[in-house]
Amino acid sequence: MSSSQPPNPTPAPLELDQGPLTPDQTLARAAQQALAAYLADVKAGRVAPSLARNVVESLPPPAEPRLDAGYWRLGAWLLESRSGTLALTHRPVQPQPQFEYVAALRGDRRRLEVATLTMRQLHARR
Repeated sequence: MSSSQPPNPTPAPLELDQGPLTPDQTLARAAQQALAAYLADVKAGRVAPSLARNVVESLPPPAEPRLDAGYWRLGAWLLESRSGTLALTHRPVQPQPQFEYVAALRGDRRRLEVATLTMRQLHARR
């Protein structure tokens, strides 16, 4: 019989400019749909990407949301707060983390859209 504890089923609150937000599955699915739609729109030429088109097209699509240690993971993407804004972040596998992609989201719990997609350089902690 295993004595390990089940993973925490409660999402961690995110600190946003409007105040703390505890994301639920509805919000995580809205984030998934927003990023998937944005990536599809870039690929189809309906949206001018903020990064080079080949870079955006090489990004992994968001997967079905799952709660992992209090945070919503959408495959390679993580739902979190960045600079007070709801965002999906992706850090590609790198020998030493050097950059990440940040998709800032806007909208409400049920309908979100990607406001910006940027690549952010990571700096080593000292």
